[in-house]
Amino acid sequence: MGSTRRGSSRSATARRGRFQGLEILEGRQLMASNIASYLSPYVPSDLYVRNPVTNEKEVVSAASLYRIHDVNNPLDSNEGKIVSGKDRSGNEWTITVHGPGKVIVTDTTPNDGALDDDIATIQIVGSNINSTYVTGSTVASTRVTTSGTVRFNRLIAADGVRSIQLNGFDLTSMVTPAVSDSTGVFLLGGARSLEFHDVIGLFDTAGDPTPYQIQVGQANYPSKVKTSIYLDSIYNSVYNSEDSTIPTGPVTTPWVQFSVNGVVQDFSIVSTTQSAVAPNYVTGTQQGTVEVWSGVPISGPAPGAYQFFYNVVGTTGRTSLQAVGVDNLKVRGSAKNFTAQRDTTPFTTSTSGLTHLRRADFGGVADGVALDVNGAIGKLRFRRGLGDPTGVFTASTQTPSTDQNSDTQTILLPATSYGIPAGSTGYPAAGLLGGAVRARRIGSLKAQAANVSTVTAQNPDFVALRRIGYPTYAVAPGSAITNSSITTTGSIGQVGVNGNLLNSEIATGFDYQAYRQGLQATRNASHISSYQQRGDLINSAVSASTIPKNHDYSTGATFGNGSITGHVTGKAYDTGGRNALGNFGAGVFARRKVGRLPIAP
Repeated sequence: MGSTRRGSSRSATARRGRFQGLEILEGRQLMASNIASYLSPYVPSDLYVRNPVTNEKEVVSAASLYRIHDVNNPLDSNEGKIVSGKDRSGNEWTITVHGPGKVIVTDTTPNDGALDDDIATIQIVGSNINSTYVTGSTVASTRVTTSGTVRFNRLIAADGVRSIQLNGFDLTSMVTPAVSDSTGVFLLGGARSLEFHDVIGLFDTAGDPTPYQIQVGQANYPSKVKTSIYLDSIYNSVYNSEDSTIPTGPVTTPWVQFSVNGVVQDFSIVSTTQSAVAPNYVTGTQQGTVEVWSGVPISGPAPGAYQFFYNVVGTTGRTSLQAVGVDNLKVRGSAKNFTAQRDTTPFTTSTSGLTHLRRADFGGVADGVALDVNGAIGKLRFRRGLGDPTGVFTASTQTPSTDQNSDTQTILLPATSYGIPAGSTGYPAAGLLGGAVRARRIGSLKAQAANVSTVTAQNPDFVALRRIGYPTYAVAPGSAITNSSITTTGSIGQVGVNGNLLNSEIATGFDYQAYRQGLQATRNASHISSYQQRGDLINSAVSASTIPKNHDYSTGATFGNGSITGHVTGKAYDTGGRNALGNFGAGVFARRKVGRLPIAP
């Protein structure tokens, strides 16, 4: 502002001309974020609608959608941008379409005028693969205690969809009342992202069930858009309620099949295992012979006394991932009877494999897993081993028998594997492959132990160090690769194994497809740049371009142009067992070896 002091030499006009006006005060804003939540104004929101980009809940009131005398009232129809319903248990659900298109929802009782049962079909129409987002959410019942999930039988979209995210929705044929349509997801126009809760499959072969199909794209028209699939658990069980015998043979038919006509960018699931069921049985004789049994789903494993009814190998259905190629494959938990290939069945032809598999990571025990790759595998990791070592014996011994008709009896070793409940063991214990991997080359391979071994001191004076009468145990890694084969026609870069190799073989320069056809498989020059193992080689071999004599490394071998560099801290033990490639012997075999790489004496 101008000076308030009047000078004798300045006129009043001059003094007024220098006046600058009032200073503009700084704006002030209420810091609403500091107000406690219970003081914030209440905004009613009846429908659980989420923003597909930010994943934040949006304010949508059912009252705002209800318009009297409006034929397009969203609450009066089962189609529109927002469709909501409630099943018989009181679980509420809402499906929203953001962008072009709308959704049509039909429940299992379509003629009662209300969406009050399990969902039969979710159909998305008029969508766009670049700008249509579909979100779904569920809210658990307030009447009874439930898991809060909602079951649906089919998901259909003839046009492409950018993203489908159905949180809390389970794909299953066990909707009530039952429907005749086949169960599955059919996104014929393709999708960039597909996500929902679980796949629950319980297939009774006595009723001629249909496998679940999760199809993205159309056959013979590979999509240029990569697809990402995110799921929680896949429960896949196969049984026959009319058969009184206990199922023991492996299930090779794919009962849950993912068919992606293009490249899969991400395939991420929690686990793929058998369903948990409780057998219903009827005792028909005085000896308690079971005549009839059938399975009904329960929320937990089968009771221990009935585990033998529900044999893991005989009832776990195959989960198949069929695609042109896969960028990222991740299973956070267990993977049982899981295959990934381009054809319907792995290892059938020279072109049945994926074009590439950049990264594969298995967090739990991978058992009965097959990875068929024609091209390269970038990184392969088994955090809890490849092949379930439970109940697998390394050797046997002959002892006198108490049976008058027999001079000797076989005792399996080690005895620490005794006492395992029947039916709970995996594929290696049944004499089957725990895993099979083939590729042109592998960049890096890491495998951690699936179990641990407890040992005591050799000197009896040091067995009980802490308390007399109680042995002191030391814990060591168990088996990392069991009854499995990992083969490449070319070479392998880095290999790190923390645990034992049991009845397994890692072979480079090996054509696995030729081996399956009965031809000589070792054909190419190869190498393993670095092989590091903390464990033993038990009836197992690591080879580079090596042909064992008469399938027995202990009797000699023909060495091709192969080399292995590395270090094995353990020893090689040959107890007479055959490995996954049909060979005997134990050790590391190559023309050129650098480092500590033992061979069984």
